[in-house]
Amino acid sequence: MTPDEIQDLFNNIPQDEESRVQALEELLSTARELQETKSPELQVLAEQVGNGSREERWRIPLGRSGLLDFFLGLIKEDELDPDLVTHALRVTGNSCADQDENRQRVVDSDCLPQLVKLLTHDSLLQFAIPVLFNICVDYEPTQKAASKAHLGIYLIDIIQARPLHEKALPYMNIIYKLLGIAVAQEFEPDLINPRAPYLLLSQATLDASERGFPDFDGFLGLSSAALAYLSHQKLQDSFLETPGAVAVFISAFQRAIQGVSVFNIDDTDEQAQLAQLQSMYTKTWADLSAHPQFASLCSLDSPVAGLLLGWISSSHDTELQIAACLAFGNIARTDAQSIAFVQEMSVHKSLIPILSSDSETDAQLLHCALSFLKNLSIPASNKAVLGGAGLLDLNVLPRIWDLDTQPQVQFDAVSLTRILLVNCPENVRRVCVASDTQDKALIQQLIDLHRKADQEPTKMETARAVAGVCRVLHSDKPAGSSLLPESLPSPASEDEASLLLRDFYSKHPTLLDTLLYLGLQTKFPVLRSDLWFVLALMARSAEGFAIVKQAILQHPELKDLLAAAVAGEREANQEASSNPPVGDGLDLSAIGQLEPQQVDPKKAATMTKIDRENALVLIAELTKSGPDELPSEVRNVFIQMLKTGGQLVLGDRNEKVESAASQ
Repeated sequence: MTPDEIQDLFNNIPQDEESRVQALEELLSTARELQETKSPELQVLAEQVGNGSREERWRIPLGRSGLLDFFLGLIKEDELDPDLVTHALRVTGNSCADQDENRQRVVDSDCLPQLVKLLTHDSLLQFAIPVLFNICVDYEPTQKAASKAHLGIYLIDIIQARPLHEKALPYMNIIYKLLGIAVAQEFEPDLINPRAPYLLLSQATLDASERGFPDFDGFLGLSSAALAYLSHQKLQDSFLETPGAVAVFISAFQRAIQGVSVFNIDDTDEQAQLAQLQSMYTKTWADLSAHPQFASLCSLDSPVAGLLLGWISSSHDTELQIAACLAFGNIARTDAQSIAFVQEMSVHKSLIPILSSDSETDAQLLHCALSFLKNLSIPASNKAVLGGAGLLDLNVLPRIWDLDTQPQVQFDAVSLTRILLVNCPENVRRVCVASDTQDKALIQQLIDLHRKADQEPTKMETARAVAGVCRVLHSDKPAGSSLLPESLPSPASEDEASLLLRDFYSKHPTLLDTLLYLGLQTKFPVLRSDLWFVLALMARSAEGFAIVKQAILQHPELKDLLAAAVAGEREANQEASSNPPVGDGLDLSAIGQLEPQQVDPKKAATMTKIDRENALVLIAELTKSGPDELPSEVRNVFIQMLKTGGQLVLGDRNEKVESAASQ
């Protein structure tokens, strides 16, 4: 076919597709002849086909005729003719626009590695970029092949070039989109430039007046790539070692949060994409702030910490509030940091409004704020400060206890309450003594929640919270002193405290059921150990003894559990403990020296011995009562347990002495 005939063909397009395919097959024969003879007219033909390929009706025929494969072959040649390859790229890019059939032909031709390498060719770069985009967009097989050909690495090299390649500038937003496409596939993090996440986020945060400023799709591509890279530990390490990296990440994160106004987004699909991107930023921020190196980059007196504190108060930006709580929660992993947060920065004063909001607060934000507060509540010196700041006010934590529709948040609130109560008489008083404006004390609300809760973790935490209250009340000197009004001078008289403690138990008759849940469950032995410790403390006062005796009489299975604890077993042997013989000449000297001990779950080897000793203290207190207090058959069972347990305690002590002597 002559050039005029070719021009006539493209000017007068055959009506049916089959005729178009046949016409291009004829043209393919001409092209092959010109290639074999190395005729310069091949370039004229290529230009004409390139021009004609802009017409949509030629796209499928170009592939089916074999003409597309011919031009792909020109791109794969070892010695490239830039002018000829330019037209070959035009044919390839146009014929692949919205045509998966032709995109697959590109994959099958194994031409993608050569196409990707053209990004390093100065004169072909401006053609290769849009062609690669047309080939890859919305078609996963080409995306995988391009990613395997290291498309992402080549694109990062272009972005890294300073100043930006002049020919690449008009195509920067396409480069950003392509990068997002490439990184969405699997990639080898070891091949990635360690500075890549920093470079990409820096590009994502350019001002509108700067060259290469990304539009929304470009920002999406840059961010997606950077966040994908930062999902790998090695690249996280490199990123945090880069000066200014945290500030750059924060700037990009803020731009994502403000994306609707920054990019004038009103399309619902784009809004959904932006929301997804914001969540990706939050997740990556959580990973970065959990990195061991992060705390040193975000000291509490740094500008970053000041910015995060401002985020917490930013009630209109939920994602930023979540991000600040995540970061601070990860930093507050030591007592020193937690104390500084509360007693120097007063960060809790910004968190309480989140918990007390009258409007429906985002569940993830509530979870993050409560988790942060749990870390802040661990140091003993913070507990009363937090309670006094209002965390236990009716419209704060107690409000969240009732959020049945958000079980995880409800659990978090109860768990935080339990931590606040640990060894803190001030907070115990706050939950046990009702104010003039309350119908009932907060502890009753916890007891009621235990009864109605469907979730086992919530039931467990309410029981642990009640156990924590009982522990404090019976650690007081005298027992029950925490119930006295704050206005009364101390020390309290024993009679006043005793009267208040008796009244407390009478007002909360179902407290016992909540407390015993720790012993009657079998999933967590360490919580049963906590129960023996608390009951042993309680049994040493008249008011507590009455509750413990009631527990023993109402729940006979407790005798079997105590027998197992004394014997050093995790489960009771029903047959051995049902009718034990009554011992004579019982020596209580070993048991008389025992005191209730808190179990340390980190020291599993000592748990059995501590369980035994706490059980024996409890049993010893019970056996001191007369027949009017405890039926003789129950008392006899306990006396036998004391005999067995006393021998085991002596054995434990002898073993300890022998072990020390041998060292």
